Amino acid sequence: MAEIGNAFTLVEATFAETLHGLGSVALVVNDPPWSHLASSVATPASVVQAWDMDIAHLEAVAKTQPVGDTVVGVGGGTAMDTAKFLAWKLGRPLVQIPSITSVDAGFTDAVGVRVDGNVRYIGNIRPEKVVLDIALVCGAPAHLNRAGIGDIISCATGLFDWRLASGKAIGHVWNTDLANLGERLLVDLEKHLEEIAQVSPAGVRFLAESYRAIGAACADAGHSRFEEGSEHFWAYCYESLTGAHPVHGEIIAFAVVVMAYIQGNNPERWRDLVVKCQVRAHPLDIGITQDDFVKTFAHLNEYVQKYSLDYSIINEEEFTSDVVDAAWEFVTRIPRQGSIS
Repeated sequence: MAEIGNAFTLVEATFAETLHGLGSVALVVNDPPWSHLASSVATPASVVQAWDMDIAHLEAVAKTQPVGDTVVGVGGGTAMDTAKFLAWKLGRPLVQIPSITSVDAGFTDAVGVRVDGNVRYIGNIRPEKVVLDIALVCGAPAHLNRAGIGDIISCATGLFDWRLASGKAIGHVWNTDLANLGERLLVDLEKHLEEIAQVSPAGVRFLAESYRAIGAACADAGHSRFEEGSEHFWAYCYESLTGAHPVHGEIIAFAVVVMAYIQGNNPERWRDLVVKCQVRAHPLDIGITQDDFVKTFAHLNEYVQKYSLDYSIINEEEFTSDVVDAAWEFVTRIPRQGSIS
């Protein structure tokens, strides 16, 4: 896959192989997988359990935890983002070992935190390398890996929103190379449906390589317009209003279907892709009630304006009850894959 900018180094190795030769390390972990990996590690400088992305919590951790020569993130999105924050704040090299493919956080350089419950990006740090431990990832619950399509299929709605904004000369100037990358990722995603549904090594490698390309492109461009738009903004607003935090890739896949419907952007194509990848994206499977769905749309315009989010279909659409009810009816046609319990 052709890339824009300098891609992060992606290597295949085991967790234990990766730690060898790094010197003293500060491990930032989720559990699972930490309890299954701890016995394979000599005593690290510190082990930070990642669970809270609030900026005040992260600042406190940075002040109190012993820090080794290298910060190593091991786990899902919270581990990846916490590791980025600590490495950035404390000036240490960063190595990322994602244990699931539900989010692209391990492959991007933006340091994401939460301020007053809302997602904010406060800095940038490139990992020295991202390590793909195939056995570790494939051993995770299947739905957490299938969810990895979320930050790829978001190119569908993200590109629509960017094209809309650039046509009005608002925000980042249109970049054909970035747009072509987003379109190519969507085509390639459709070619890997079976591998992703099966959570095969080939499917995991495809998701990781796609994230690698996305991370490089975003770092080079200084923005993520081609893969982040109204679908992410809807998810941010929902999480801010409800305090809920569904699996990132699942709520983004859900929101892509919803916002593609609002955009009139070939929504059947994206819904069918989600279904064929067996992603858990029916609202009731990921804990989204119809009342909260309606409430999110009621606050969405105000939310994007309050936090100065990029221009998108949200800035142009009037979310009447008829529009929102039709979007709910459309997205609930996604077959259920299993509840959140």
